[in-house]
Amino acid sequence: MPQLLKRIKNTNTKSPSYGKYYVSPVYPEKFIGTKELADFIQSQATVKRSDCIAVLDELGSALHHFLTLGQKVKLENIGIFKVGVSSAGSNTAALCTAANVKSKRVNFQPEVTSTLKQVKISSKTGRQYQVFTREATMLEGITFEIAPDAGEQPVEPEP
Repeated sequence: MPQLLKRIKNTNTKSPSYGKYYVSPVYPEKFIGTKELADFIQSQATVKRSDCIAVLDELGSALHHFLTLGQKVKLENIGIFKVGVSSAGSNTAALCTAANVKSKRVNFQPEVTSTLKQVKISSKTGRQYQVFTREATMLEGITFEIAPDAGEQPVEPEP
């Protein structure tokens, strides 16, 4: 099943993108929760649902533990979780401290695969080089289509 999209018109008159249309994902109201994940994993592996639930429940605690230690966490075939921050700017290095942190978040970087796309020859140096495409493994095979009932959705200007 494809990822459904809706069209959104930018109605912010102060935006350089005013009047342009963009697509935005449409998601069902219901999230896929731990139990649904456990049911799916059980059907794909040789572990019981209860074992899957126990591991998935502990995953959040484990991620939190290592992120609080300043570590990045890599889950093979999934990606990397790490802490990201936004901070206020400072005029000097001395004024740039941890107190400048305005917000924090968990960043997720999906695992990617690199595929050789083509071999080119530089017109300037005559040297040969390779061009790779990088695709997020988690996004492989996802297709898109406009949802049949997704009419135009205006985006309200930010205050």
